[in-house]
Amino acid sequence: MIIQRYLVREIISTFSATLLVLMLIIVGNTFVRLLGKVSGGNLPIDALSKLVFLGSINGLIKLVPIALLIGMMLAFGRLYRDHEMSAMHSSGIGPKQFYKGIFLFVAPLTLIIAGLTLFVIPDLEKTSYNIKQEIKQRPEASGIPIGEFMHSKTGGKSITLFVEEMDEENVVMKRFFMHLNDKEETAKKTDSIEPSKNTQDKKTEDNIEIIVSAEQALLYVDPKSGNRIVKIENGSRYDNNKSTGEFSIFNFAEHGIHIPALEVNISTDLETEPTLELLKLQSNESNAEIHWRLALILQAPVMALLAFPLSHTTPRQGRFGKLAFGILLYAVYANLIITGKSMIEDGRIPNWLGLWWTHLIFIALSLWLLRKQYGNLK
Repeated sequence: MIIQRYLVREIISTFSATLLVLMLIIVGNTFVRLLGKVSGGNLPIDALSKLVFLGSINGLIKLVPIALLIGMMLAFGRLYRDHEMSAMHSSGIGPKQFYKGIFLFVAPLTLIIAGLTLFVIPDLEKTSYNIKQEIKQRPEASGIPIGEFMHSKTGGKSITLFVEEMDEENVVMKRFFMHLNDKEETAKKTDSIEPSKNTQDKKTEDNIEIIVSAEQALLYVDPKSGNRIVKIENGSRYDNNKSTGEFSIFNFAEHGIHIPALEVNISTDLETEPTLELLKLQSNESNAEIHWRLALILQAPVMALLAFPLSHTTPRQGRFGKLAFGILLYAVYANLIITGKSMIEDGRIPNWLGLWWTHLIFIALSLWLLRKQYGNLK
C-alpha cells in the first residue's frame, strides 16, 4: 500500500501540472477567438466570460485523457531515470501492483468524468445554446450597427437601416431610420383584345419604395413563427409605388417589420440532449452521440492502461524518450473515435459495434506491450 500511495502521489502531481498547462492553452485560445468576435461586433462583451467558462469546462473533459497519458509517462519516466523502477522490480513488485496504484486514482477520476459527461455537459451545452439564442435577439446580432448605415439585399428586396444610438440596456434602438425598395411580381386580371378569348392573368412588377422614420425600435423574435421582428414606435411611413405612381404618408404609434438576421453559429445537433432522452430516440445520430459520450469516459482508463508499458525507457533514452510516440498514438485514437462516430451517423457501423472496436484496439496494444516488456504478468 505504501508503494501504491507513492505512485498515486507521483501521478497526481504530474497529471495536475500537465492538465493545468493544457487548460491555459485551451482557455487562452477560446478567449482570443471569442474576443475576435467581440471586436468584430458579432458577440456582445457581456457574453464573453460566460462562453469562455462554458467552453473551458467542456474542453477540460476532453483534455483529461491526453493529460493523464502525458502525466503518467512523465511520472514513470522519472522513476526509470532515477532507477527507482529497477529497485521496485528487484523487490518483486510487478505490473499488477503498479496497476493497483494507477487505478486507485484513475477509477474515481473516471467516475467523475462519467458524471460530468452524461449529466453535466449536456446541461452546459444547453446553457450555451440559450445564451446564443439570447444573443440572436439583440440588435447587434441582426447585423444592425450603431451610428452607421447598414445595407442588405435579399432577392428583390433592398434594405438600408440606420440607428443613431442604443439605450443603457443595449436593447432599444433610438432614432431609427429604414429605407426599403421592394420589387415583386403580382398577377393582375386583364381582358383579352379578342372577344373570343377568355380573361387572362398577366404578371406585372410592382416597384415599391418605403421609408420609415421613428423615435425608437425594439428587436424581438416571434415565439410562434420564429421570425425576427423590429417593432417600431412613434414614427412615420412613406410609401411610393413607382409602377403606379401612388404615394401615401401615414403616422403610427406602433409598426412591425421583418428583419433578416445575421447568421450565428448555434449547435443544432444532439449535444444538448440529456442522456436518458438520447436512449429513447433510437436513431443513427442519437446512437452516435451516446457512443461518443461513452468514448469520452473510456478514454481515461484506456490511456492509463497504455501509459505504463509505453513509459518504459532505458537509461540512454531519458525521461522524454517515448513521449512524442505516446502523443501520436493518442492522436490516432482520437481520430479513430471521430471517424467512427461519423460512420455510425451514416449507418455504416451497426449500433451494437459502435465505438467499442477503437477501445479494444488500444487495450490489445497495451496488453501486447506489457507482455513484450514484462513477460508473464504478475
